[in-house]
Amino acid sequence: MKLKILVFLCVFFPGARLFAQAVDPIITITDNPGSYSMHICSDGDFYYTVNGGVAKDGKISKFKLDGQFVKSFPINQDMRSIMYCKKDNSLYINIKGKDIYKIIDIANGTIELVLTGIYENEQTTLAIDPQGKVFYGMDGGTLTIYNAKTGKVEKKISGLKCGSKGMKGSTTVAVDNKYLYTWDADTKTVYVYTKDGAFKKSFVLKSGTIGHSLSVAYGLVFVAKSEMGKPASWYGYKLAVK
Repeated sequence: MKLKILVFLCVFFPGARLFAQAVDPIITITDNPGSYSMHICSDGDFYYTVNGGVAKDGKISKFKLDGQFVKSFPINQDMRSIMYCKKDNSLYINIKGKDIYKIIDIANGTIELVLTGIYENEQTTLAIDPQGKVFYGMDGGTLTIYNAKTGKVEKKISGLKCGSKGMKGSTTVAVDNKYLYTWDADTKTVYVYTKDGAFKKSFVLKSGTIGHSLSVAYGLVFVAKSEMGKPASWYGYKLAVK
């Protein structure tokens, strides 16, 4: 009977296909953001996360590469992303107030304003090119690439798939050396594009709920599950794009 039903589906619904199995994370990191877990990056030695939602409770949390918590550092900002730049071996953050800061001294919470007001949507979760040449900002399916020194727009790419609003992934993008990644938190789907915006592949992830959280860190694609004031989880996925 089961075989007959399968044949029936293939004959009368030629476009029907079995749903792809969700990808399991290869690492889970427990975070205690105090507000919402927003973003994660790595300098190759540690992971760093930032929270968002309450500026006075802003902090950067540091973890070993096995996910073990090290320490948190107060940064009184309502943050959206944290980025590591290989070029100057520095951490950068962008905040809801449309500012980008360089972390000068993480232990003392010293930050330096780099650029301000280059993106329009205050919920934008920026990504940085691994070599630090450009920032990437997403807004409702349109990707804007900004010069990292001047903040001027270098290029725009439209028509990328993403979530329906900020908390669902409409204002976030992640990048690595080869690809762009966008995120629909409702369907838990990550879309992979070339740097020119050509679609490559999509993946359904097992876990993750926060649209802002899509990140690339230490060769993995991360998303977070987070609720205000509760412990959160970061899920790291190895996505085989080729």
